[in-house]
Amino acid sequence: MNYIIDIGNTRVKIYLFEREKILSREVVSESKLLNKVKNESKSIKVDFVIVSSVTKDYKKELSIIFKNSKVISLSDKNLKFPFKNNYKSISSLGDDRKALSSAAVFKYPNLNNLVIDLGSCITYDFIDSANTYHGGAISPGLSFRYRSLSEFTSNLPSLEIRYIDKNFGINTKESMHIGISNGIISEVNRFINNLKIDYPDLNVIITGGDSMFLLNKIKNAIFADQDFLAIGLNNIIKLNND
Repeated sequence: MNYIIDIGNTRVKIYLFEREKILSREVVSESKLLNKVKNESKSIKVDFVIVSSVTKDYKKELSIIFKNSKVISLSDKNLKFPFKNNYKSISSLGDDRKALSSAAVFKYPNLNNLVIDLGSCITYDFIDSANTYHGGAISPGLSFRYRSLSEFTSNLPSLEIRYIDKNFGINTKESMHIGISNGIISEVNRFINNLKIDYPDLNVIITGGDSMFLLNKIKNAIFADQDFLAIGLNNIIKLNND
């Protein structure tokens, strides 16, 4: 079995795979991760452990816990990925972006794939039809944009995320909701449209915790499920152990 750990900025997702099948999935806080893993390691037999982390590298701790398993970190220098790298330094590329780009190539090989991940940050990653990774972009996500307006101004309130389908707000709260949502939608559409000039057959994949925010607002996009990154990690294990 494969033990998959996806560590994001706000939560950790843990998966147990039997080949291609997801046997279990669970969400925990990062502070509880190691205790959770220690307890589970006593009751399950794991062949491979792989971790994607945007915070810190847990390979050392996991190697101690899973003594009889092969532990893989996405920062391992000799790790193989399903794409050719055209990024200046793949070691500086975030684990989440490596995993999502891998998932795109495994799921949609030999297509011009743009992966847009709406999480704490919005990341854009482009892999062409020759499966070459070219890089992308990073911008603040939904929650960061709301927080920045309330934390870095004197009079703007702290709000929960809400989509309002209007062009103009009639009060401060509506104006904030509209400004943030329309700003993200315009940003995403602009990125897609600019890339389509050179790649008209662009395959757009949208994923991440806030991805449903864009549902029906971005034309001709594939909305991947919340397991997309984990499936990419599971396939990286297979690629490196066939």
